Amino acid sequence: MFEDLDWKGAFRRAAFAAALYLLFVYVMSVAFPESFGAGNFTSSLIIAVFFFFVYAPVFAFAERRKKRRVAELKAQTKGTKSGAKARANPKSTTGADDEPDPENSENLRGRHNPNTSRRKASRRRRR
Repeated sequence: MFEDLDWKGAFRRAAFAAALYLLFVYVMSVAFPESFGAGNFTSSLIIAVFFFFVYAPVFAFAERRKKRRVAELKAQTKGTKSGAKARANPKSTTGADDEPDPENSENLRGRHNPNTSRRKASRRRRR
């Protein structure tokens, strides 16, 4: 469960989040001294330390999940590209009035139809 966690990066991000919290509290205490007060800086430090220890594992697990998703996506696209070359449509050696092959028709799903004119369609949309 705790394998492949980047604790160094997680601690850096958590420290940044805690520092951002402290900066926010400071700016708000300067902007609105009657609401936030200047005497509560020690409690703000305690809360920032609490945020640090809560956010560090969250950032570590999130970064590990992101790395795994990127690796899965790379593996998937790498497999798809090599599979797409193997599934390339061969030139038909039979007559033009034959019915399309159901195996090849699935390969064309979601692709641009070369028999349509993009120029004419764009002209129709502009009118």
